[in-house]
Amino acid sequence: MDNNNIKCDFVKTVVPQMKKMGTDSIRAVSRKLDPTRKQCTFEIFGYDFMIDDNFKVWLIEVNTNPCLELSSPYLARLIPTMIEHALKIAIDPIFPPPPVPPNKRHQIPDAQDNRFELVFNERDDAAELKNLPIDDTINGIIEEDELEDEATEEEDLDENHP
Repeated sequence: MDNNNIKCDFVKTVVPQMKKMGTDSIRAVSRKLDPTRKQCTFEIFGYDFMIDDNFKVWLIEVNTNPCLELSSPYLARLIPTMIEHALKIAIDPIFPPPPVPPNKRHQIPDAQDNRFELVFNERDDAAELKNLPIDDTINGIIEEDELEDEATEEEDLDENHP
């Protein structure tokens, strides 16, 4: 970020904050994400962050259905790579791919490279959370389906009381 005389090592200052917020947010709702505990499933979430003038990261929202539209050259490279690496993180430990022969590695340049990282694994990370006396009702947070239900109830009341 030296172009604007801004002194910040993005990888050392900003990225760790983003990873911690991602991990903390998943830990906070881990019991609600998959209440029926389906085996061998995973999700990709879309995280929106803001960075203030002091390089403090703020979590704006987490999307359970992130936009995967390839609407720019950057996204056309990033999104397929992200999906490929998410599959490597989630699927390869269960069903390892066959080894890539050395003479074919040049055809698959990132066969061994994965710059994405798993920040929460229920099998490992949620074990300690299961024993915590956590109230599974999240006070103060209204989920989207609850908002829709409330809006429908209000519309019904308005129609019945002119």
